[in-house]
Amino acid sequence: MTETAAAEAPPYELGECPYCGELVPPGAFCGNCGAHFSDPGGRERLHHYAAAPHEHVLRMAVVSTLFPHLPHRHAHLFRETFGAGLLIVVLLGALRLYAPALLVAALLLPVLYMLYLYEVEVYESEPWKVMLATLGMGVAFGVGYSLGFGHIASATLHGTKQGPLFDGVLLPVVAQILMLVGPLLLSSRFVEVLDGLSFGVASALGFTVGLVITGYWHTLTAPLFGAGSVSTQEIAAVVRAAILAALVNAATTGTVSASFWAARKSRSRRWHAHPLLGLPAVAATAVVAQVGLGLATYFVASLLLVVILWGIAAAVLLVWVRVSLHHALLDEGAEHHVGGLSACSECHRLVPAMYFCPACGVARSAAPKHARPGALRGRANGEPA
Repeated sequence: MTETAAAEAPPYELGECPYCGELVPPGAFCGNCGAHFSDPGGRERLHHYAAAPHEHVLRMAVVSTLFPHLPHRHAHLFRETFGAGLLIVVLLGALRLYAPALLVAALLLPVLYMLYLYEVEVYESEPWKVMLATLGMGVAFGVGYSLGFGHIASATLHGTKQGPLFDGVLLPVVAQILMLVGPLLLSSRFVEVLDGLSFGVASALGFTVGLVITGYWHTLTAPLFGAGSVSTQEIAAVVRAAILAALVNAATTGTVSASFWAARKSRSRRWHAHPLLGLPAVAATAVVAQVGLGLATYFVASLLLVVILWGIAAAVLLVWVRVSLHHALLDEGAEHHVGGLSACSECHRLVPAMYFCPACGVARSAAPKHARPGALRGRANGEPA
């Protein structure tokens, strides 16, 4: 070996991955397919979520699911802020400040999401315009949906009175379609699965806040203090209409949008392909979830039971998002590639630039694009290696 070749040789020996068969650097995970070498599940690695490998795939978590680019060291700040926001909603209700409680509940997740995008700088300056346009289109559709159907149905926090086919089927299906319009129209140049999730979540949160503020404008413009104490049911209704609905909408819209991204860009290596994880099954699941909740809201008389059902649905759908994204991230990629050493945004170790960190197993596409190695950043924008 010449001195030049010796200088260019990597400071490690490559070994064959038993799952994908490629030569990869040493580590706990395969940098090419993401499989965990010592986990009995191997390629499935259910104990190590691809976007947050310190968590189980089946864990119910808002932040690491809807904010996948957020590093582990910052996640607790967003969890605490989200919890504090929920507490503020309850306290405002207890103080009979019904309108502020509703406003805080409606804005909590959208504001938190925008802070997340700013904090991690997921995109550079130009894509911010597309992201804001998607969010703005979601708000516009939410306002239009509320005003349009407001002429037909008398909207309250308890639903409408037009019949189960209208309330439980038509309204949820129309709302779901409108939430998908923005991501599908405005984001054609971005190629990664998490791009689809980001645009879908932004559209859904914008739609929900537009719907809530417009639909309950009479409440927001009422006298600041209520005439009497706010009941537990009224506080629960605020949480259901603004926060739980936002989580459900973000989960269904984000997952359908991410699945559409994966199917459209054909970046899947088909190692984790399953009929239940494909775009048709994901879209059908989203519609069934929305219609099921719409029918439950119409037929169930107890508001507290409705809130519980929405809470359970939100938790299940968040897990469903994680399962879909986990397998999509493990499938995402193209040709085998081992790049130069670079710092992992999750564990901060100096590792070869590959689709997965060999040390902690995080999908490198879960890192902000500006913080990735050059080769992986180019592929994130659809450029050849």
